[in-house]
Amino acid sequence: MTGIVRRYWDGLWNRRELGVIDELIGEPYVRHSSTGTRSLTRAEFKREVANSWQLLHDPATTVDDQVTAEDRVWTRATTTGVNLDTGDTSVVTWLVVHRVADGRIVESWSATLPGVDWR
Repeated sequence: MTGIVRRYWDGLWNRRELGVIDELIGEPYVRHSSTGTRSLTRAEFKREVANSWQLLHDPATTVDDQVTAEDRVWTRATTTGVNLDTGDTSVVTWLVVHRVADGRIVESWSATLPGVDWR
């Protein structure tokens, strides 16, 4: 399970490979975040990810900690990049729990902490 989630972070958030969604994300994909809970198709999730890539220039994400428990992988990650609105370097810390079923990520709970660097 950890390998699936590591591939998600590396392929999607570092290499910007949208095909990782087809490879690793179940359908429907249930996403819990500060904007609420939503059930997404892979195509909808791809659009959301592609739109989020427009916020930072040259982003890099590191997985700082990961813990696996039953069907869940808990990750603390850090993304840095240049904020396209201000030109400043930005940092965001992620706290994400992914639930894996049948070799795919089918659900996640996420909290982002802009400006927080716990590395």
